[in-house]
Amino acid sequence: MNIITFPKNEWDSIKSRFNDGKIVCTIRVSREYKKFKEGDVLKTEWGLEVRIMSVKKITGGISELKIKYKFFDELTEEMIQELSDYDKMEIISLGTISRS
Repeated sequence: MNIITFPKNEWDSIKSRFNDGKIVCTIRVSREYKKFKEGDVLKTEWGLEVRIMSVKKITGGISELKIKYKFFDELTEEMIQELSDYDKMEIISLGTISRS
């Protein structure tokens, strides 16, 4: 099973969103562009299995990301600057897998 990674400083907020049954969105660039597909089941670094709910391709750089990424206002200036280096990105929405 493939592993999806997140910056360690974001783990607590991501775990909290998953625990609350919320969707987690992540932006992928560079070598991870086109790596993940809708429906893929992945494992987080802390062992939680998640499913990719959707993948939105961004090909217009930061200006398109600003329009299509609903959490854009939560990005720091440093993150925006880093993302500005890329024309192609993907917004990946993840949800937990229900166990019955």
